[in-house]
Amino acid sequence: MKSLYKLAIVGRANVGKSLLFNRICKKNISIVHEQEGVTRDRIYSRALFNEKPFTAIDTAGLEANKLKLSLEDEVDIQSQIAIEEADVLVMVVDAKVGITSLDHVVAKNLLKTKKRVVLAVNKVDTDRLKDKIFEFQKLGLKNMINVSAAQNFNIEELLTIAFKDFEFDEKINLVSERKTKITIVGRTNVGKSTLINALLNEKRAVVSDQRATTRDSIDSDITIKDKTYTFIDTAGIRRKSKEKDILEKFSHSQTLKSIERSDICLLVLDAEDFITFQDKKILKFIEQKSKGCIILVNKWDKIKDIRQEHFLKALNQKKSYFPTIIISATKKLNLNKIFPLIDKIQKNKSRNVQTAILNKFVEKCIQKNHPPMIDGKRLKIYYLTQIKNNPPYFLFFVNYPNRFSDTYKKYLINNFRKNFDFEGSPIIFGIKKKPQR
Repeated sequence: MKSLYKLAIVGRANVGKSLLFNRICKKNISIVHEQEGVTRDRIYSRALFNEKPFTAIDTAGLEANKLKLSLEDEVDIQSQIAIEEADVLVMVVDAKVGITSLDHVVAKNLLKTKKRVVLAVNKVDTDRLKDKIFEFQKLGLKNMINVSAAQNFNIEELLTIAFKDFEFDEKINLVSERKTKITIVGRTNVGKSTLINALLNEKRAVVSDQRATTRDSIDSDITIKDKTYTFIDTAGIRRKSKEKDILEKFSHSQTLKSIERSDICLLVLDAEDFITFQDKKILKFIEQKSKGCIILVNKWDKIKDIRQEHFLKALNQKKSYFPTIIISATKKLNLNKIFPLIDKIQKNKSRNVQTAILNKFVEKCIQKNHPPMIDGKRLKIYYLTQIKNNPPYFLFFVNYPNRFSDTYKKYLINNFRKNFDFEGSPIIFGIKKKPQR
């Protein structure tokens, strides 16, 4: 079966590439803002043309100046990688600004690729701008079309030109393709992008010493032994008081959305900071959303004179039931332990426990520690049963739900985790009054 065709959207900064990308994908993925250089990484998403899937790639704005800062250099590299791997290229220009010297440079570079290049003359929001397309003939690109990403104008027509004579594989069915979605989360500058680059073994996300270089949530597929994992790199989460502009606030909300759509989260900590208040807040959000999780203590190569077991013992007193791996993304220390643990957690999330086994467990717990008397009446647990999995959901049937104290529930849950291997998986417990006969 052939892989999906890839369409890359390229051009100089602030011509509307990200909004066009969102229109093609029919969802808001890339951040759209008037500030130049908002998209820093290359963003991948599945899209459809005539009900056939392809991969759309949004890229950072190309720069002509070669004497630039390291971050701008990295962004340029990201766009060049996308151009190399794409099957068809869409160059975006701004009808309102007109042709620029940088447009000439970009067009010249794209023509060298010998790939199909479609010129999308964007921001044609009024009829008087439609004739501006003739000005862009100077770029030497044969395939041209007026579009307006803001007004959703000529988007399908653009794709028709881009994929003319392309043969799509009829066997590709995205619905049947089930991937484990893993979101990499954490505070800013803890090494999330370095980690995903190490896992991918390529430079997908921009890595820089400057804080908050990742602003979009980026999906990257990794296939190991016929298993496909979708990794989602996210912008670092700051305290709200430290979010300086609207872009950071948008990135924060995108990160929370990425957690919600994931199966498992990798929470990256900075070993030099131990575990901070903000780390705990992120962990709590992951728990509230009932997601599996692995805690990755990164930058261990910078730690001196501390044994791993001592560090983990101290950390275990501060966190919940999620497993922890000490890693170094730059040195690739212990990265081989991540995938087996992901598989185990995904399996644990799908586990089923028979009602008979559950009730034997409850009986033993009650024998060791009876429920307390409240207002002269004692809680009676009739039975415990599993309602569903992924995540596992268990339901207690009792006589008086209001007498099921938090303390006793915590006692049962702690013992449950000791008796049943649900490492890394969330567990939901409900309480219901047993129906009277």
